[in-house]
Amino acid sequence: MNKELLEKYIIGETNEEENSRIKNWLEQDIRNRTEYLKIKDMWDRLPKPLEAPEVDVDRAWENFKFAKEKRVAGVIEVAENKTVMMKWNWWAAAGVLVICSLGFYLFNNSYKQEKNLFSATAVLSDSLPDGSQVTLNKNSEIVYSRTWMSKRRNVKLEKGEVFFDVFKDKEHPFVIKSGKSQITVVGTSFNVRRYEGATEVIVATGLVKVSYSNKEVYLHPKEMITIQDSDTTKVSVKKMPDLFYKYYVDREFVFENTKLERVVELLIKAYDQKIVIDREADKKLLLTATFQQNSLNQILQVISDTFKCKVIIKDSIIHITR
Repeated sequence: MNKELLEKYIIGETNEEENSRIKNWLEQDIRNRTEYLKIKDMWDRLPKPLEAPEVDVDRAWENFKFAKEKRVAGVIEVAENKTVMMKWNWWAAAGVLVICSLGFYLFNNSYKQEKNLFSATAVLSDSLPDGSQVTLNKNSEIVYSRTWMSKRRNVKLEKGEVFFDVFKDKEHPFVIKSGKSQITVVGTSFNVRRYEGATEVIVATGLVKVSYSNKEVYLHPKEMITIQDSDTTKVSVKKMPDLFYKYYVDREFVFENTKLERVVELLIKAYDQKIVIDREADKKLLLTATFQQNSLNQILQVISDTFKCKVIIKDSIIHITR
């Protein structure tokens, strides 16, 4: 895709044919969307020119003539107070200028200080100002500092689930706030999920420090921890049985002799559908299959064909039955 064409699209100067071409390109590959978001982010950071307000020339001229006539008519009356008025006008103008400048700085600074990333119905991949990569699962939101001028790179997970691949910088620790938990890293990759008053952390690579209730726990790869906001006494580090937590990052399911019960558990989470296995014995059936960006219907069809079972929908619930 032509970079100049993408830039035209970002500033709204493309025609319908070009818009259609770019949209198709974005849908073809997640890497295309990632590249587009990087270019768009660079454009968003460029300083925007201030727009000059429209001026009514005729009205301005009339106001000028009126003010001039008024000054001429009252020149004798104000002569004695001219020095005082000039001093007052100068200080008043200076005061207004300072107030306006301060207001603009505070507004502009507050706007630049924080930025949020939000994924609605689709997974979103983006980069942070330091080069760290984030992948937000659907209905997830994080807030971070645009400038990152402090000693720490602070991020807050508002809701949902995010996979972080943090750029290594020993002098500026990467800190994530989630509920009553704080995750601190230097350069590593890990998953953080915020749900129902709890925070879950799973480490993919590197070492992660999790702080809660004046306690600290270090997690290694394939280790996880869940911290409840209401009860921090029942906290323990566990080993991850598999890597399926990254399904929304890798956009695929690789099942190798995976119990059908576990498969259904993941499908419920990935597709937001209620699915039940009617027969207890079927929960232990083992599935070996790979799915890459498949629809739920396609996956259920494979399950049905593999185990010679039926898939029916009753009262908005999907049943796997015999």
